[in-house]
Amino acid sequence: MHRWFFANEREECVPKVESEDPNAGAESETGNVEKEELPAYTDWPFCVIVRKPLEENEFAAISGNCDELGNWDPKEFIMMEKSPTYCEDNYRAHKFTATIRIPRNFDIEYRYCIVAIDPILDVSIIRFWEVHPVPRVIRTCHNLLKKCDCFGVQNIEGAEYKVDRGWTTNETFVQFQIFNAPFIWLKHTPRLLYVHLQPMFESELDQCAMGSMETVRLTTVSIFNTHTVKETVQNTQLAFTEVVNLQHAVKLHFQVPSGARCGAEDLQLFHCTIYSPESTLYRLDLYTFANKAAHDEPPYHYGYGFIYPKQLINSEGSLRLKIACASTHRPLIEMSLKYLIIRPLPTIKCDLRRSFARYWRTGHSVMEVGHRGTGPTYRLNDHVYRENTLYAFRRAHLNHAGMIELDVMLTKDAQVVVFHDFSLKFAQNCVATLQNMADTNDVIVFPYEGFNRLKLLSMGGVKRGEYIIMPIQSMTYDDLKLASVLRFAGIEGCNISCEQFLADQQPFCLLSDLFDLKNSGLPETLGFNIEIKWPQQESNQRWESNSFKPSFDRNIYVDTILEIVFNLAGKRRIFFSSFDADICQMVRYKQNYYPVLLQIVDIDKSVQYLDQRVGVLDNAVYFSHSMEFFGLSLYSSVLLKRPLTLGLIRELHMQVTIWGSANNKEAIREKFKRYGAIAIIFDRIDQRDQQGEVLQEIICCIDSPATRGEIVATQYMERIFKCRKRF
Repeated sequence: MHRWFFANEREECVPKVESEDPNAGAESETGNVEKEELPAYTDWPFCVIVRKPLEENEFAAISGNCDELGNWDPKEFIMMEKSPTYCEDNYRAHKFTATIRIPRNFDIEYRYCIVAIDPILDVSIIRFWEVHPVPRVIRTCHNLLKKCDCFGVQNIEGAEYKVDRGWTTNETFVQFQIFNAPFIWLKHTPRLLYVHLQPMFESELDQCAMGSMETVRLTTVSIFNTHTVKETVQNTQLAFTEVVNLQHAVKLHFQVPSGARCGAEDLQLFHCTIYSPESTLYRLDLYTFANKAAHDEPPYHYGYGFIYPKQLINSEGSLRLKIACASTHRPLIEMSLKYLIIRPLPTIKCDLRRSFARYWRTGHSVMEVGHRGTGPTYRLNDHVYRENTLYAFRRAHLNHAGMIELDVMLTKDAQVVVFHDFSLKFAQNCVATLQNMADTNDVIVFPYEGFNRLKLLSMGGVKRGEYIIMPIQSMTYDDLKLASVLRFAGIEGCNISCEQFLADQQPFCLLSDLFDLKNSGLPETLGFNIEIKWPQQESNQRWESNSFKPSFDRNIYVDTILEIVFNLAGKRRIFFSSFDADICQMVRYKQNYYPVLLQIVDIDKSVQYLDQRVGVLDNAVYFSHSMEFFGLSLYSSVLLKRPLTLGLIRELHMQVTIWGSANNKEAIREKFKRYGAIAIIFDRIDQRDQQGEVLQEIICCIDSPATRGEIVATQYMERIFKCRKRF
């Protein structure tokens, strides 16, 4: 007898074992082309419960690995229908359902996400999505009877809640920093203020309705509950404002009506998700409590101000706003704030298939990372081992490095070069430099035909003492290619020509060249920790390490690096890191694939970064948690003095890598491994006894007639003794 009356009975099935051979699937598909049958379809009921606050235009959606579920495309998900008010354990939740016709001749993988929609413009954005390493699955042997899913938690025992924010697809993120009560009191007594920030849209008035329409409309979504209001482009615009205080370990959350507290110790970060930033203005409403207010008395409206789109010119900047009195509308106080704009990057493709942005496999061995390859440039006997060169990266790989750390920045013509220092130091007296500094510094030679003192100054160089400081951002890649090293390491083996051996030790290699598997010799199994360099101001109001104010737009800067990585990285493991908090934010929100680490300097330094998000350790931890970074890269002495910091970071579900000179000792590395660090960055991974002398700095010389003879002779002798052949 057929068991048709048990069609909806829940049953378990054994998942099919997938072959680990990447060619096995291709062979099976090829062999089944002629035998392939028309797919059988089933109307499958999907149900999910969302236990988090949602706005009226936020809905649950599904994305999966078939055409019917959008093939993981972030713009082709399937919307779910919202059920009436649903209560679970005396808590108001949201229940969404959908019945979708799906094929049953292969396993269906899918994820839930929370999306916001604009029904008039027919656009949508992904607000949150599930990021489990393995998506949900409907196997061919599963039947229709199943429990309602819970958003962010898979239906397996001990499953963790794993939900991340979306990345920029159609929308733009605009952030405003209101740190340490930046209010300028003119004639009034300072008092504690609360700030509420509301995006608004400006529209032209209809001449027939001059008396009944407002020129400015709020972007609140409460109009969805007012059936008497007709939906218009302004009413349904996508705009969300969330806030977080970086003094606490909390995530971004919606504002309360009376605003966020902005006291002298508060670091309030307002995060706005905007679909049309060019037509969006922002209203700031300030609230405060009466002097003799009762404990249950609400704050009153103190003042208001506006931020207009034309004021947000570049990717970042500072504003000074005038605040008018809420009752008299006269000038009251002024306030200053900083802003950051994170724009989408349409040239790279990110989908909902998987994400490694915050994933680390449990039980993965601690990675040993070669700092700049084999560490800062050092001399061992007569050999000079140069940092951030292809030769250094190869040596790190041959000595079993799991990953290499490298520094990248942009040249004037937007080429991404691998180099650590923000500027080059040109000696004005090259004769004295060659005589007195060649043994303790790494000397790089530029030809006189391409450079001279006047040209360096005209290109943006600055004279400081005996040197001309030349920023890398003022030099093109063709300029940097003219450089040649004075000394290098000796050749090893007989399978490489001297020309190629010298080329591999030249500085200023391109990031794109490192991804060339054939010519670079760096296999895909070798990971890259890409540190994005961006000059910052320090607490003494000076730019760090002979750097200059950045000349690039921050969005263009990050986009250029990301495009190279997404186009060329393949399956290589990539970490992004930076000492700049806004660079980390941009990398995090422009893509959903690669992890991001915020780097921290030594907290005992007398001069810290001016940015409190990286200059104060606790703020850095809370900031990384609220922005959903993969973790932090701590300086070794920080963890040695404050080991409990690692516990706090792990409690917030983040990871830690460690860098610093203390890591050069094997005993310290073993201690950090026991602490639970996932990666340890140290120098001279090619020799565990740490022999050699680190050179002080890079000194550039111009090959003038006065020094040409000595430079040519030195380079000639280097080639004779280290290349084992005469030229």
